[in-house]
Amino acid sequence: MIAYEYTNCVQCHVTPQGRGLLNGYGRGIDMEQSLSPVDLTGRALGAIIDPKFAEDSWKGRFGPVLLDGVASTRLNYDIEKTRADGVFSGILRQIIFLTKKSTFRISTEIGLRDTELASTNLAPGLTATGGGKVFLKKATLDWRLGASTAQSGSEISVGRDYLPLGLQLDDYTSYLLHLNRDGIFDYPLQIKYLKWREKWLASAYLFGPTFDELGSHREWGGGVMYEYYPSEHLALGIQSLAGVSDESNRFRLGTYARWGFGKKWAILAEADFTHYWDAAPKGLAGEQFTAFVQIYCNHTAWLVSGLTGNYATSDLFTSGRHHLSGRYTLSARLNRNITLALTYATGDIRRNLGFGQEAAAYANVKF
Repeated sequence: MIAYEYTNCVQCHVTPQGRGLLNGYGRGIDMEQSLSPVDLTGRALGAIIDPKFAEDSWKGRFGPVLLDGVASTRLNYDIEKTRADGVFSGILRQIIFLTKKSTFRISTEIGLRDTELASTNLAPGLTATGGGKVFLKKATLDWRLGASTAQSGSEISVGRDYLPLGLQLDDYTSYLLHLNRDGIFDYPLQIKYLKWREKWLASAYLFGPTFDELGSHREWGGGVMYEYYPSEHLALGIQSLAGVSDESNRFRLGTYARWGFGKKWAILAEADFTHYWDAAPKGLAGEQFTAFVQIYCNHTAWLVSGLTGNYATSDLFTSGRHHLSGRYTLSARLNRNITLALTYATGDIRRNLGFGQEAAAYANVKF
C-alpha cells in the first residue's frame, strides 16, 4: 500500500499497528483494488449483524467476525518434514466495541492450524518457538485516548499481541522472524503505548511471557519503535528492544523502510543487529545480523508479484555461516474474498537453517 501513498497503517486498519481488521475506509480501498466491486463480506455480515456494517460511521457493539483461510498444496516441500502436505490454515478475527464511540474495544485473533511447527533448537541459546493446531495470537484491551483520527491520536493496549517491531512479515522462513524471536508463535503479553501524527508514529512497550512457553524460553523486556514519513511514498523506522530469559539475554537494534516509487513498484527492507550474552551454556556471548529486502511489482491493482532476499550471519548461533534464501511469489486477486498465488523459495529456509526448496500453490479465501 506504500505505492498508493498510504504511509501509516491507521488510515485503513482499526489498530495503528496495522494487521487485523480494516475500518470502513480500509474496506472501501479493499474493494477498489478488486476485479469485482461487490463487498460480499459486507453484504453477508451486514445482513446478520447490522446493515450499516460497511460504513465508517457505524459504531455497533460488535465488530465483524472474519476468517482468513489459506488452502495450500505443496509441489516440492522440504522446509518442515513433520508437517503434512496439503493443509488448511486460517485466522479468526473478532473485535468487540465496548463503548458507542469505540473508545474501548477488545481485539482477538485465533490461529487455526497456524503452521503447527514444533519448537526448534537452532543452537545454544536460541530457540524458534512453535505451537499447536489452535493458537491464541491476540487478545488485547485497547483504549483509544481522546478524539483520535487517522492523522492524530494515541492508544494504550494491554494483552497478548504482536510486538510493534519493524516490518510485519507473514513468511515464517524469513530470518527476521525465527532468528529474531518474532516467529509465528512469538506473541508475548505486553502493555504498549502508541502515539501518531500525520508525519510519524511512535510506540513504547513492556513485555513478558504468556507462560505457554517452556520455562527457559520465557522472556521479559521492553522496547521502543519510531517511524517517520518524509513523503507520501516513504516510511523510515527504527526500533530496539532488550530482553532477559534463562536461555539468553539480548539487545536488538534495527532499522527498516517501506518505499513506494511510482504506482507499480515498492520496496520493503529491514536490517537488525542483536547482541546476545549469558547464553546457555552460561558465559557464551556473540552478535547476530539479519537483513531482508522485498521488491513488489503491482502489475495491476489485482495482480502482484514479489521477489524476496534474506541474509543472516552469527558468530555464536550459526558458527559464522552466511545464510541466504530467496522467494518469488505471484498472486492474483480475483476479488476481495478470493486470492490465488504461486510461490517458489530456495536456500536455507528450513527451520534448522538447512537448505530446502518450496514450490506451492495457495488459495486464500476471506469471508
